[in-house]
Amino acid sequence: MNSFRVYALLSLFVFLASCREKQTDVSEDNIKSEIKDIGPNIMARNIKKGRDGTILIAGPNNASFGDVFQYDGKSFTNLTSELGSHRFWDVLEDRRGSRWFASTDSGVYYSNGKSVKQFTTAEGLADNRVTSVYEDKAGILWFGTGSGLSRYDGKSFQNFTSPNAPLFYKDRNLNNDINTIIEDKTGKLWVGTRGDAFVYDGKKFTTLIHNGEPFLNVLAILEDRKGNMWLSGNNGFKVAQTGGLWRYDGSTFTKVSKRGATAIIQDKKGNIWTTGPVNPANSTVQAISRYEANSLDSNEPIVTEIRSGKAFFGIAEANDGSIWFGDATGVYRYDGKTITDFYNKKGQKKYSIDTKQSAIVWKGSMLLGGWQGPTFLGDGTRTGDVDLLKGDLLIENRQLVGGGAEIDMNTIEQKLDTTERLYNKFPPFFDVKKFPVSTFVITKIETGNDENTKVPADGSIRVTTEGNIKITGNLTIEGITKAVTFPAKLHFKDGMDGTVELNGMLSIDRTDWGIDSGSEKSFFKSGDGTISNDIKLFIKIVAKK
Repeated sequence: MNSFRVYALLSLFVFLASCREKQTDVSEDNIKSEIKDIGPNIMARNIKKGRDGTILIAGPNNASFGDVFQYDGKSFTNLTSELGSHRFWDVLEDRRGSRWFASTDSGVYYSNGKSVKQFTTAEGLADNRVTSVYEDKAGILWFGTGSGLSRYDGKSFQNFTSPNAPLFYKDRNLNNDINTIIEDKTGKLWVGTRGDAFVYDGKKFTTLIHNGEPFLNVLAILEDRKGNMWLSGNNGFKVAQTGGLWRYDGSTFTKVSKRGATAIIQDKKGNIWTTGPVNPANSTVQAISRYEANSLDSNEPIVTEIRSGKAFFGIAEANDGSIWFGDATGVYRYDGKTITDFYNKKGQKKYSIDTKQSAIVWKGSMLLGGWQGPTFLGDGTRTGDVDLLKGDLLIENRQLVGGGAEIDMNTIEQKLDTTERLYNKFPPFFDVKKFPVSTFVITKIETGNDENTKVPADGSIRVTTEGNIKITGNLTIEGITKAVTFPAKLHFKDGMDGTVELNGMLSIDRTDWGIDSGSEKSFFKSGDGTISNDIKLFIKIVAKK
């Protein structure tokens, strides 16, 4: 018997059994209904309210790109999934109902619901790195870029670069790296940068100065109902890293709190809300803070800490008065009593394996390599694949907790060329009539993180080991069940709870399941025709909620 035939079959059989658990398929309709209340599972950088009361959420969704999501009161929709993989950072719905998506790698995208247009430096934008988008009272669009301000009137761009010489940092580029933009009641534009903050009156830029020193790295600015300006930033060269929250009444700056602010809003009741560090000197401790409306005129207003954590970003008030805020792991809603985590809900979620997008590939080789003189001809490596019948993954709290799959043993296929196919017909290694299905059931999951793994200070899950796991389960082939363990990586493919992808590699000794033909046990009888006992199974599982 040709040794490659034997090897191929053995390899195939092993891989067939690599993933399984008895679960019923989930229909497309069920999938749609089940994900209605599930939100993004990573950073929510900016949160805005749409004209019709929708909530718009922008920010990175994994280590390499981001998206913009919309919540309409029932379900989340990824608005930028068709635009490719980019780092969308901010979003705006203008007075006409059109949407602007700002990215840090590809400029700005404009969507009117019918078509999409991209604006980059080729169209006149100051820089393709855009971190903020704002519409003023006249309907003019302003974009904060990495190279200054860009003004767009619907026809062309006007750019403002290095309006003032830096007063603190010597690097002029920091004054061009824009963080935030807002127009006050008088029509003046307030601009926060990584360097000095400015006010633009339509003719010139004036640096914001207190006690002769500029405000540095202003991330957020708000005008309250009384016309007071609130901003977060560092003021004072000697204490530039301590920062805090400031209020300006038109003539005097008052430091209201040492708490910093990544974002600032005022709700319908008049309360001021901020996200950011409790103490800017230690940015790893952050909070959602509410400054009570009846105490805002005080130099020390009453502050209520709604939630503490490692990183908080965007914040907005919905039409119903609830407060939406984002952190490094998703988006949340506070209704005055409870906080709803739209991703990390209690209970297990069942993800049905998409058998068309999933794959199992086996790889095997001869025990001894082939030689022609001193030239190595190879080890006779063969690969093949096998079909999944069905299966599920069980997810809870962003972690895999169970699941499995069934494998169709009738579909083992070896990748051979035409000549090899003529002479390498598979011998009857498997009794597919009696055992047409192999199964794998997960029994234990171990995370890849250990004591030495450091999670980023902002609490994000961008650390590469976050999705690395060890899967242990029972592999059953032809009635024989053995426990196996293999490494895998799990991640959420599109940043929402709709698709999970698992990549793993299982290496097994086929003889443990009674597949002995051509094995190393028969080496002294069969000699150079011996097939290695070890088979590798490469697994890709795509599962949908």
